[in-house]
Amino acid sequence: MYGSLFWIEWLERLDRVLTGIRTDLPRAASPQGLAAMERSTRQLSSLTHDLQLLDRNVLSSGTGSGDNAEGLEKALEHTLSQLTTLAELQDSGDAAANQRAVVALDAALRNSRREAAMLVEPRRRRA
Repeated sequence: MYGSLFWIEWLERLDRVLTGIRTDLPRAASPQGLAAMERSTRQLSSLTHDLQLLDRNVLSSGTGSGDNAEGLEKALEHTLSQLTTLAELQDSGDAAANQRAVVALDAALRNSRREAAMLVEPRRRRA
């Protein structure tokens, strides 16, 4: 288990990876975009694994932050799933399916960011 300083570093890495994915989305259909999506998948997979190693007791403040960490983990897993779907569709040549996958990935990225924000500031959690 890793403590509070590791959480700060992990959250900074998460922000960089999610920002990078969003930046690469417009060019996802290109060969360079596909390589970027593959790199992003590896990075996000690593972050998701590292999340399991972090000490969730650091977040405890009587607000159910452990649940927030679980919500973030689920959101990241969904984002990984959307990245994988997009990569698989690149080979199909179906432009409409690719566009739907890009939209779904964008929504998953927004959800991951929202869950990360709620982890840092639990009072944002909706009742």
